[in-house]
Amino acid sequence: MIIRQDVADLLHAGHSDRAIGALLRTDPKAVAAARKLLGLPKAKRGRKPAASLAASFRERCEETTDGHMLWTGHVNNAGVPALRWGGRLWSARRAAFEIHHGHPSAGRTAPGCGRQDCVAPAHVIDLGTPGRTAAYRGPHAAEPVSDEAIVKLLRAGLSQSAVARQLRTSSRRVGEIRERLGIPRCRPGRGPESLDATFRRRAVPTEDGHLVWPTSDYHIKTVEGGAVSALRYAFQQAHGRPPVGKVFPGCGTPRCVHPGHVEDRPMREALATQLSLIFGSAA
Repeated sequence: MIIRQDVADLLHAGHSDRAIGALLRTDPKAVAAARKLLGLPKAKRGRKPAASLAASFRERCEETTDGHMLWTGHVNNAGVPALRWGGRLWSARRAAFEIHHGHPSAGRTAPGCGRQDCVAPAHVIDLGTPGRTAAYRGPHAAEPVSDEAIVKLLRAGLSQSAVARQLRTSSRRVGEIRERLGIPRCRPGRGPESLDATFRRRAVPTEDGHLVWPTSDYHIKTVEGGAVSALRYAFQQAHGRPPVGKVFPGCGTPRCVHPGHVEDRPMREALATQLSLIFGSAA
C-alpha cells in the first residue's frame, strides 16, 4: 500500500481518521489502514494543541485597524494576559517578545507603542535591556474618553466592565452614564458580534499566508440564532455570490478558510476541465 504524503502529514499531526477523510475526501478506512502501517496510535479526542508558541499566541489575539493587537485569551488575577503552551504558563507579552526577537526578554516587558492593552510582538519592549528602563516612561497619556464613545459601546451590547476596559476609563463613570440614559445591563456572556468579526477572531493566520480554522466544526453562530459555515462565508466574501455545492480549500492546506483559497463545485469542475484539455485524460 502506497501512503499519500498529505494523509501521512495529517496523521502525524494528530488528526482522526474521520477528520482526514472529510478534509481530503477519501475513505476513512483507507486512512485507518495507513495509520496502522505507520504504527501511529489513534488520535486523542478534544482540541488539538497548537503546533507552536506563535500559533497558540495568535489564536488568542485580535488585530485592530490601527496596527495593534488586543488579547482575547486568559487574564490572571493581576490583570496580566497569559497562555499555557509547552507545559508552562507564559506571560502573553513575554511570549510576544520571544516570537518577534527569537530570544527571551532579559526583564519585564511592556507595550512600547503607548497602548497599554496592546500585545503586538513588534510593539513589546524589554525593560531589562540596558538603558531601556530609564528611557521608558510608561504608556503615553490616553486621549480623553467622550461620553459619546461610552454610549456607543453600551448600546452595542457591551458590558459595563468591557466598555471601561476597552476605553481605559472608570467603570463607575460608565455605570453612571448607563443609569442616566436608562441603557439596560447586558446579559452575561459574549456580546453580539457580527459574522465578519467572529470569522476574523477565530481564523488563525499562518506565516505562509493561509487562514486556518482552529476546529473541525466550521459553524459560526449568528445573532439571530442560526449558523453559517466559515467556508461558505469566506467563499461569498471573495466571490460575491453563494457557493454551489460543497466548499473546500483549493490550496491544499487542511482547514484553510482564506477567502482567496476556497473553491465550490463549479470552480473545481472548471479546473478539472482545463486540466483535461491541457494534459488529456491523464489529468
